[in-house]
Amino acid sequence: MKDDLIISIIQQEWPLFTSTQNVGHRSPCQDQMANFIVSRHAYWSMYSTPVLQSYLHDLEVARMKGHNLVTFKYGYMMEATHPDEFLAIKDKLPPMSSTKVSLVTAIMALYMKWELAIQAETPGYDTHHRPIQSKDNSMTHTSVETYMTGELQSYSEETLQCILAHFLQCSKNDINPVKGYLQALQEGGNK
Repeated sequence: MKDDLIISIIQQEWPLFTSTQNVGHRSPCQDQMANFIVSRHAYWSMYSTPVLQSYLHDLEVARMKGHNLVTFKYGYMMEATHPDEFLAIKDKLPPMSSTKVSLVTAIMALYMKWELAIQAETPGYDTHHRPIQSKDNSMTHTSVETYMTGELQSYSEETLQCILAHFLQCSKNDINPVKGYLQALQEGGNK
């Protein structure tokens, strides 16, 4: 069931990803379907079934509205990575409600706690080769924090509520879902 949901999500995300317009040029990763599948499967595997069902609904609603959630993700990221260019596209992105901002902030507090714990145990473990914190963003490298924040900002409030509930349960059970995600990413990349 869970794997079927992940596959359905990836099947909808790939065309959105490959059709997203970059500033200046097309990114080489937009033509690497196998890498995309491995990366997104690992990412989505850290979530619960209710999160996956909710995000699949987000994708369906966005499709009906003619919106590209992947484009929104990269657009939101630009606020941190390319603030001048962000101003030019800001009006094309759905505005962020205070509820959504609060949910993203709460989720990111947990996510970054887990990410930093992994880095403390095993420096350099994150296979994205990204800096971890947004304070370390550069013109060529977007941090895990900035990337994940943009990702979450593209989700509905309902999906974010599901993620927060899932992450709080993980925290209560002393489970680090980010570790599972990164392990799945490494295993997938070594196939």
